[in-house]
Amino acid sequence: MTPAPMELALQSRRVTRVLLDFDLSIEFAGGATVAFSEFVIGDVLVDEDNQFEGLRLAAALVGRLCESVAYAESGELTIVFDDGTVVEAASREEVESWEYTGSDGSTVVCLPGGDIEVFSGPSDPPAPIPAVTALPSVGATVVRIAVGDKSTVEFSDRSSVPAAVSLDQAYLVLRESVAEVSEQQIALSSGVVIAVPQ
Repeated sequence: MTPAPMELALQSRRVTRVLLDFDLSIEFAGGATVAFSEFVIGDVLVDEDNQFEGLRLAAALVGRLCESVAYAESGELTIVFDDGTVVEAASREEVESWEYTGSDGSTVVCLPGGDIEVFSGPSDPPAPIPAVTALPSVGATVVRIAVGDKSTVEFSDRSSVPAAVSLDQAYLVLRESVAEVSEQQIALSSGVVIAVPQ
């Protein structure tokens, strides 16, 4: 007998941020996230080849409420938002397609080939290691861009600055190294300058 699928606690939750590192993740109020290696939003397939377009499209979800969420035994995931936007992810043969992480640490993963694996959250979850709000060191690399309620840029040295990156320039920011730092700005190797809020 197949166990009942684990509920993904997203219904009626507001999208608070969209994060881009190696996957694109949607973060919901309460801390639950769904990370995607590939998904469809509207009629656009988003994968590693056009993740910056995906960031722009998904950023429009900030503030939207999840109306419904469902996943099938074969790995398909569907999230419907209150404005009618639908995000869908099918299973992939070569990599994990999507991963849900609940605010309690529980996880549902669509493995390569579509198998679903479910992990309960730890009974005593460890505190997350936060990025430190501080200026990065020269040579550190941008590892994550977050847009939404708390827009930030995170660096490989675990530093983070609150900053809104232009979605048109995101491809010039992610994975770029820090060339110069001052109290007012961070210059990246791509030539993009990130203003540091005072």
